[in-house]
Amino acid sequence: MTHRTAEPQIVAMPDIILYPRDTVMRALEVMHRYGVHLLPVVDERHGEVLGHVSEEELHRIWSTLPLARMSEILTARAAIASEGIAEERPSRLVFVPGGQGSRSSWVH
Repeated sequence: MTHRTAEPQIVAMPDIILYPRDTVMRALEVMHRYGVHLLPVVDERHGEVLGHVSEEELHRIWSTLPLARMSEILTARAAIASEGIAEERPSRLVFVPGGQGSRSSWVH
């Protein structure tokens, strides 16, 4: 009698990524669907990873800005970092929509 060991099956799963145009709502939907807590945000044209977003971070933002885009979140993070704020996680980011003809911005 020959014992045959079960070979592990490898299931190919497409890369799960977000794009800069994706909203917080969309990102959370993707995370919940695939059971992941951290996803890369990837430039559509060049395939370059622009940054990562976590489920925890997105839940904090979702309560006030469910339609904020990944590009806005990464830009806000970069602006905070350039100001020399050493906190790992900013205590609170607030999006201030611009009026007609003015720019929207993130403040903390």
